[in-house]
Amino acid sequence: MFTVTKCNKAETALSVLREHKNEFDIVISDVHMPDMDGFELLKHINSEMDLPVILISADARKQVVMKGVTYGACDYLIKPVRIETLRNIWQHVVRKKARNTV
Repeated sequence: MFTVTKCNKAETALSVLREHKNEFDIVISDVHMPDMDGFELLKHINSEMDLPVILISADARKQVVMKGVTYGACDYLIKPVRIETLRNIWQHVVRKKARNTV
């Protein structure tokens, strides 16, 4: 079972993540948000926490996808995201936890 925490702004998400650092297993973020883009959010998360981050966007341009990967996203999903793809997201959490126990 899992719990989802939804935030409409990146600043809010970052604040919640900072306040509850050890309570989250993964972050799924849109690339385009009103207050901060997903790449900037990704940089903050990577510098402050050890969480896998998946970026989602309708922008499928290679340079945008590569920017996400270069900045440290563990995956970049193109909208519309298929339900089968979402069902496999847990694998990123398992992989991260396995690396941390070695």
